Amino acid sequence: MQLRLLLFLLFLGIYTSVAAQLMPRSPVPAPSAPAPAPKTTTTQVQFMQMQMGDTIYLLKKYFLCLLRRGPVRNLSQKELETLSRYHQDHLKWLSDTKKLCMAGLMEGEGDMREMLILSATSQEEAEHLIWQDPAVRAGRFTVEVMPWWGPVGSKLW
Repeated sequence: MQLRLLLFLLFLGIYTSVAAQLMPRSPVPAPSAPAPAPKTTTTQVQFMQMQMGDTIYLLKKYFLCLLRRGPVRNLSQKELETLSRYHQDHLKWLSDTKKLCMAGLMEGEGDMREMLILSATSQEEAEHLIWQDPAVRAGRFTVEVMPWWGPVGSKLW
């Protein structure tokens, strides 16, 4: 089961990397930047090699962030629209700073709402980056951050 999941995530990373290189980027003004990440003891990105048959893949340590419904559910429509706009601005800032590699919405009405893959040097940096999101700070989302090994080059830019 774990091998199937690893193969699926490997395929997803490669597919996203190729698809992203084919998509044009539209210029959008950058929002104001959140606070800089704290200094961490780990300053180098971690890599690992994986061999499948005759092919050797170079994997990089990314961080998978799962955003679930948070406890704050009683916002007015105007507050919700404003918070949504700030959330999108934060994701745009993460993308512009090349920290956001992949993001997407989860289908269905369950508690899981979004999934992000961040490129960070440590789990502490990834948690700091995701906690700068106004929707997370406001309690609209709860967050789970975990390491994820993906193919080098898994990014949207």
